[in-house]
This record gives sequence, structure tokens and C-alpha cells, in this order.
Amino acid sequence: MSLKKAIKKEFKKMESRGWDKIFWMVDFHDTIMPGSYTKDDGDVDFYPHATDVLKTLTDRKDICLILWTSSYEDYLEKHITRMKDMGIKFEYFNENPQCESDDLCDFSGKFYFNVVLEDKAGFDGTEDWKMIKKLLKKYPDKTP
Repeated sequence: MSLKKAIKKEFKKMESRGWDKIFWMVDFHDTIMPGSYTKDDGDVDFYPHATDVLKTLTDRKDICLILWTSSYEDYLEKHITRMKDMGIKFEYFNENPQCESDDLCDFSGKFYFNVVLEDKAGFDGTEDWKMIKKLLKKYPDKTP
């Protein structure tokens, strides 16, 4: 399934099930910005449209952003601060405490999410941010 179809499916699911939000899990390197594979990647720019989309997602009440990465949080601190200065805020870092395990699902080893943006899952930071930017216009936030 394409990313576009997956996102559409989750918005439709949210509406049909009466959910107030969906969870977007976003990787950092090679998704928000190209990975430098060094400890000093401070001069690397974010992918085009990434900051616009992440700001839009941050501002929506029907979306919860989760930063999902194998990088250490203190290593990413400068980037997280830079994004906060742009109005981008991730609710969680490598977790989703809003969805707890129950008699049907065990989230102790894999937390719950609806949409995943991850280069290893086929996300292309040079193209997909633009597609998401256009797609979000078709699915406005309906929460009060």
C-alpha cells in the first residue's frame, strides 16, 4: 500500500470509529533530514516541505506526533530545540503512553501508531513531504 493510501485510510478510520486523533510516528534521519552518519550534523538542512508539514501536524488537535528514532535524545537535542523554535513539537519520544496494553493488544514492545514516516519503510524525504502537504488540505482538522 502506498503512503498516500495509508494516510487516507487512517483519516477515514478515525472518522468512522469516532476517534479524536491518530498517531503519526516519524523517524528523524533520512526522513526529516538527510543522515550524515556523523556526530556533527548541525549544518544539515531539513528536507523541503518537512518543516511546513510537521508544523501543520503539530497545530492539529486530531494528530499526535511521536518522534521515533534510534538516535539518543540528548544527541538530537539541538534539532529538537530548532524544531520547537519553528513551532514543531513532538508529543513523545520513542513511546506512546496514550495507548496502553489491554486484553487484546500488548504494547509493551511495540507502541501503537497509525501512520509511520520512516525511510526504511519506503518514505522518501525529497518527495513525500510535498505529497503529504497537499493531502492534508483534503483532510482538515474537525476537532473543536
